[in-house]
Amino acid sequence: MTHFQHISSSQNPQFKRWISLLESQGSKTHEQCLISGITLREEISRHSPDSIQEILYPPRYEKQGRPSLQFKHFTLTKKLFDELDVFGTHAPLMVCANRTILPFDLTQPPIGLEILCPIGDPGNLGALLRSCLAFGVRRVILLREAVHPFHPKVIRASSGAAFLQPLSQGCSMSEIAIPERLKWIIPLDMEGENIATLSWPEHVRLLIGEEGMGIPALSYAQRFNIPQIHSAIPLNATVASSLALYAYRQQHPRP
Repeated sequence: MTHFQHISSSQNPQFKRWISLLESQGSKTHEQCLISGITLREEISRHSPDSIQEILYPPRYEKQGRPSLQFKHFTLTKKLFDELDVFGTHAPLMVCANRTILPFDLTQPPIGLEILCPIGDPGNLGALLRSCLAFGVRRVILLREAVHPFHPKVIRASSGAAFLQPLSQGCSMSEIAIPERLKWIIPLDMEGENIATLSWPEHVRLLIGEEGMGIPALSYAQRFNIPQIHSAIPLNATVASSLALYAYRQQHPRP
């Protein structure tokens, strides 16, 4: 029989660990993340079942079927569960192991379309990862400025793509300024070439600027922009990037 451990104190070390997973630092420290929402739980169970470590239940939740013995099960008081259930799902939460993200050598040539990403907003990064997975991006290289990809808001906005899209860890935005790295990069830049006339290399790294900060003023071999009808309201970086991914795939369809 599966044992359900009951947690009723906010001083419980398990609860302290779970509450820390709501922030990037806690997720990095424990190498775990919180998954909420029925659809996301089903996706993780289907595509990454080995990552599941714990299930957290609200009080008096009607448990369906026989709980798996592969991971631990906990019930929490309403107050404690509500503190973790930040999206108000009122449904069980999963605690999953983070994927390992290995450093990537940016002096090596790209293979297919790769993205250099410094995005610090969790919702924007999640939306970008979702688009990257849909358009078959070979690799998303997270620059040091980027938010942790297993922040709960990233996971939710990505609809689980954070667990499926290939990810690597890159340098900081300021460290790309060496010739061996720059020669592979095309930045998304307001001053660049019109995307409608751009001839995309098949193997390329697309550099996305952080909201408000843009991209470093460096000597790129090529730049492009997405013309706008209303110039007073610039495109969100995630929306602009998704349009760029579409444009790339128009010239280089997926095999």
